[in-house]
Amino acid sequence: MPGANAGMTSLPRALLLDLDDTILDAHRNPDQAWIGVCREFAGRVGAPSPEALHAAVLESRDWLWGDPERSRRGRLDMTGTRRQIVRRALRRLDLPYSPAGEAMADRFSALRHEAMRLFPDATDTLGRLKDAGVRLGLLTNGNASAQRGKIERFGLEPFFDHIQIEEEFGAGKPEAGVFLHALATLGAEPRQAWMVGDNLEADILGAQQVGIHAIWMDAGRAGLPDGTAVRPDRIIHSLSQLLE
Repeated sequence: MPGANAGMTSLPRALLLDLDDTILDAHRNPDQAWIGVCREFAGRVGAPSPEALHAAVLESRDWLWGDPERSRRGRLDMTGTRRQIVRRALRRLDLPYSPAGEAMADRFSALRHEAMRLFPDATDTLGRLKDAGVRLGLLTNGNASAQRGKIERFGLEPFFDHIQIEEEFGAGKPEAGVFLHALATLGAEPRQAWMVGDNLEADILGAQQVGIHAIWMDAGRAGLPDGTAVRPDRIIHSLSQLLE
């Protein structure tokens, strides 16, 4: 397998891209949003302090997303999942789940929606790749209405020859069939394709298991996390680096 900084000499026949935190700056730094929401709602839900509420929320969040099956179910209903996170956090503090708790979860969802932006070079890069004849596929996990809403909001559909959403397709990354179906639709073999995404397990390891050159988007320049066994074929910090 090529090293983490290895490049390729020409563009691929097909390029598969993740959506959130690859094309859209969507989920980075959620802790800051939770901190603000906990400060706003601590008194309303009866928490001993915003700090105690925030710690309980983070424990609840990490518990939910730490299990693959809970994660799979959770990403198909993000509104319900965030309410579940708050409900569990309040229970940890021996507090009832009230309308204020539900409003707290929904406030977090609203803040994340408002903060979502395209990465600055995203549409220019997608346009240049399309002009170069690369077949583009969008592979995103999650709920169909939410992901379609993002695609429409940011005008992304015209760039892609194939859009595949977990709920619509019936399976999500890192399942091998997800990648193979997308490539078959685009008329490419794994050796002719790249996959770009921010999730080491879903995007990188999932692509590598079927022989796709996997490129990790490290937009925050955090570097590979300690202890990970996943080794991307290449690491980039912005989509425009694909054209270098």
